Amino acid sequence: MINFDKGHLAAIAVAVAGILFLAVNIISQTVFSSARIDVTEGRVFTLTKETIPVFQDIQEPIVVRIYFSQALSEASPRHSVYYQRVRDLLNQYSGLSGGMLQVQYFDPEPFSDVEDRAVGFGLQAVPLGDIGEVGYFGLAATNSTDDQEVISFFNLEREAFIEYDLTKLVYTLSNPEQPKIGLITSLPVDGGMSPGMGGMGGTPTPPWQIMDQMRDFFEVERLDADLDEISEDIDVLVLAQPDGLSEIAAYTIDQWILSGGKAIVFADPNLESGNNPQGGMPGPSDLTNTKALLKAWGLTLDENVVAGDIQAAVRVNTAAGGRPVISDYPAWLNLQAAALNQDDAITGDLKNLMLATAGVLTPDSETSLDIRPLIQTSTDSMKIAGDKVIGLPDVVALFREFEPLGERLLLGARVTGLAKSAFPDGAPTSIDSEGGEAVAHVEEATESIQIIVVSDADMLADRFWVQESNFFGQRMVVPTADNAAFLINALENLTGTPALSSLRGRGQVSRPFTVVEDLRRDAEQQFRSKETELLGRLESLQGEISAIQVNQNGQGESLINEDDQRAITNYRGDILSTRKELREVQRGLREDIDELEGLLKFLNIAGVPIVFGGLMIVLAILRRRRAAAV
Repeated sequence: MINFDKGHLAAIAVAVAGILFLAVNIISQTVFSSARIDVTEGRVFTLTKETIPVFQDIQEPIVVRIYFSQALSEASPRHSVYYQRVRDLLNQYSGLSGGMLQVQYFDPEPFSDVEDRAVGFGLQAVPLGDIGEVGYFGLAATNSTDDQEVISFFNLEREAFIEYDLTKLVYTLSNPEQPKIGLITSLPVDGGMSPGMGGMGGTPTPPWQIMDQMRDFFEVERLDADLDEISEDIDVLVLAQPDGLSEIAAYTIDQWILSGGKAIVFADPNLESGNNPQGGMPGPSDLTNTKALLKAWGLTLDENVVAGDIQAAVRVNTAAGGRPVISDYPAWLNLQAAALNQDDAITGDLKNLMLATAGVLTPDSETSLDIRPLIQTSTDSMKIAGDKVIGLPDVVALFREFEPLGERLLLGARVTGLAKSAFPDGAPTSIDSEGGEAVAHVEEATESIQIIVVSDADMLADRFWVQESNFFGQRMVVPTADNAAFLINALENLTGTPALSSLRGRGQVSRPFTVVEDLRRDAEQQFRSKETELLGRLESLQGEISAIQVNQNGQGESLINEDDQRAITNYRGDILSTRKELREVQRGLREDIDELEGLLKFLNIAGVPIVFGGLMIVLAILRRRRAAAV
């Protein structure tokens, strides 16, 4: 029998522990190499069940070529981590496809055939140093019919949207036949020329990003506002601020909807993003016939009002009293998830929408149609007179005078049910078929209509939902809101192809500090009230001083009597005391926010260790008691 002293036993224990450590790592690498635990909010690293069929249903081989320079990995560790995430996603996609998605990896070394092919695909080279070395990190994918999709460079700004970008690319290559969308709009969605001075000249403007998003998944056909026929191959009709829609066109749309057609309507009572040949704000829109259609679908677009919401108000730079100020603008709304219907497939996965001077929809209390809210304000909302937001609105006054109604305002809705025609007396004029016979008038739908209505069209414009930057001459756009996601979700829902809707809300990582925002907003409202009081006192003071007659003698000396001097001194004292009150309000705001920030830091830094330590102490005490009992 071999006797070991405590030193030998300790050495053996250390050796055994080392062997076990290595064995566990080897086994875990072998057996659990594909196992993952996603503990992020929203599970952004987990494939959603809605997107899995995109890869399982691939019917033809797709080859994805990833070009990543080792030199870029050495120069930028962040790109190296990003590259690993791309590889992990593509490996998951390839496994789901059953081999139909093939992934190839290349290191495009300088002056190699691999680099030449990367350049041929249109990949972007980025400089890595002063000696002319460049790096690549891009993707080129092709299908069996030589269709090609390229990501010229995986920019870090779009890292949050990588799953969306990759899935969209595969979906496009595997689904060459796209549903067809008919678009009627007066908006400059396809770009054009911006007005120059006096309406002359101008510069070219690119197409709106919303069009790129639509054309990624659908075939889009522009239709006229005076159409008298809708082609049978149109799957969904989009009416985006159909300014001047003719009566014949309205009747044609009415009959098409009652016969089974589906539509999405953006009707804006105060458009800020349209064409104006003279520059500045666009002119008024003629939505008369559009409103007639909405009326038949159980909705009224309120006249001369826009929706305001103090909780969702966007902070803007403006001017007050000739000086720049930053204030909340309650007519521009950044609506968070609480304002969106989380039980509807269109809005359930969205995080926020940005709307600008949106109208208010009022459901008909007597309609038999089902009107399901999709977008609403909070209860801290009110109807703002339309003339107060035209041109250059007084943002500070709107914020200062805001009085919540205590009810939610409807901004977007889904309408279903057996609708009746907006033209109960039939066609406004004779509409003949190709055979020369009059088309039978449809009085009521025989199956449920499918309509989406939104009281804002500005939400489609780039400036309200994307942030643009230039990356080595390449235009980079990053969504800051889910406006495009809302439209694409709605189109996919109505066309029956909801392949990517669950991905579009997963890229938004901004999480506002709502408690801090509430504190800031309350204090700012107090500040604006005090500011108004101060301006009033200043105006009164100027009037009093102007009334004081100041005489001068021949030597230019002021002759002010004691009463006038005493009055001026009192006025100055009032100014100083009021300004002190303003500083106290601002200081109170900072104190409340600083206290909350300190509490959050304590909970994050010290709170968790304290709780963990407490649990360990409790466990140790329980263990000792059990040992003593034995």
